[in-house]
Amino acid sequence: MNKNQRKEIHKQIAEKELVDFRKNLPIDENIFSKLFDYLDVELGKNDCNHTAILTRRFLDKKEVSNSTDVFQWLADNGGFCDCEILANVEQLFEYLNPLQSKSFTQNKTKKQKLTSLKLDIGISIDKIPKPWTLIEIISENKSNYCFQIGKSNNCIVNLITDSPSAQFDNDKFCIDLWIKETELYYNIEDLMVERHEFENYLILVVKTKNWTPVKIWFIRKGVNKWFLKMTTELSRYKGDIKELERLINNIQID
Repeated sequence: MNKNQRKEIHKQIAEKELVDFRKNLPIDENIFSKLFDYLDVELGKNDCNHTAILTRRFLDKKEVSNSTDVFQWLADNGGFCDCEILANVEQLFEYLNPLQSKSFTQNKTKKQKLTSLKLDIGISIDKIPKPWTLIEIISENKSNYCFQIGKSNNCIVNLITDSPSAQFDNDKFCIDLWIKETELYYNIEDLMVERHEFENYLILVVKTKNWTPVKIWFIRKGVNKWFLKMTTELSRYKGDIKELERLINNIQID
């Protein structure tokens, strides 16, 4: 077999792989192209917060009905958060247009999986219970902590240590926070706040029947140094609350 024959075989294999790749995409490839442009602009304004919140906003605005399948496909291809989607997944679509240099420069971050947690703010977990995974994200000598169920980004729980929780007794504050974080400003007439209690925690649920994102805050009574913020989906939030309650049972307060 000569060199030209080998080149032709490699070309045929590459063409078949591309056909299979395009056939198995969860949404139209042109939506992905627009997603990358959107992320490039938004991540140029603000650093990635190590979730896929921008991608979720984009898919909601595009009224993508199978967002769960899309997020699973992105995760399978190395896109667990917005900056990873832009850095790892966009290159798979090079066949659409030659990649151009991007203005977005990813900050150097380090991620590591933790099996336990102990912080000087008075919170510790001896062993992270399944199905939860705890990721420490280290950026600019600061650590952030994110819990998620398995490898999926459909349910993310952030440990918040730098925001006051005093205003959570105000429903308008909670609703405005939902709008700010989701950037959904229309069809929100039925946006509501639900309040529940679990042991020593106040649970605030903000949701609307028109949109997928649900924001849930777990606030420890008498503690103002930290709280937990869950971002999940309307179709699954009740089950995710139960899972978070199981995680909370493993949290020790100093």
